[in-house]
Amino acid sequence: MSVPPLSVLSVLFLLVAGVLAGFINTLAGGGSLLTLPALIFAGLPSPIANATNRVAVFLQTAVGSVQFYRKGKLEPREALILGFPALAGAVLGTLLAVDIDKALFDKILGGVLIVILVTLFVRPSMWVEEKRRSLPLWIRIPLFFAVGVYGGFIQAGVGFLLILSLSLAVGYDLVKSNALKVAIVLLFSGMSLLIFSVSGMVMWVHGLVLAAGNMSGALIGVRFAVRRGAGQVRWVVVAAVAVSALKLFGIIDF
Repeated sequence: MSVPPLSVLSVLFLLVAGVLAGFINTLAGGGSLLTLPALIFAGLPSPIANATNRVAVFLQTAVGSVQFYRKGKLEPREALILGFPALAGAVLGTLLAVDIDKALFDKILGGVLIVILVTLFVRPSMWVEEKRRSLPLWIRIPLFFAVGVYGGFIQAGVGFLLILSLSLAVGYDLVKSNALKVAIVLLFSGMSLLIFSVSGMVMWVHGLVLAAGNMSGALIGVRFAVRRGAGQVRWVVVAAVAVSALKLFGIIDF
């Protein structure tokens, strides 16, 4: 597919958007609501932008996972156990060729974000205090499979869904939940990237420029999470959820 070459302005725009998205994605989610418009601004059609965005997501989560592991916040075994259902779902989501009503889907996701936002205020201990729990496998597997389907299909906003799912399924605080979330996204975003790449939908130059910003933002996000703790991370999640919900409902535009 022919796309215009990257201009200096587009490169700078992608780098800045990448840093912000990498930070937000590592702590909460919704960074793709910044990077997808940035890629479209750089001249990519929206389906190609959706595919190319996975380059940055994959490399960002690789950096974030390594950093969380080094700081003792990530258990690889648990990430694999929870990540495989999401990986299977992502394969289906990426391969889906159905025509969905994006406007309706955005409203549904916006409603989910409102529920998350309410629980952040009504039940803050659910996110800040670690209360280990383990939902039965017959609940966890379809739950993470469904999140994987969404992540493979669209990606934008999947971090919020994973944080909520992890809080319900394992009861970690926000720092450990974010570490698991980043590792799970690494698993299924790699598969999505492979499928999109084989399909010829990935513009690698655009994706790698964006990824440079994303990886820098991820490094900053991990340090913030570990140093500030779950209480401070909660407020970043509140802001990211609120802005993303307003964006999805069409109240604000950027």
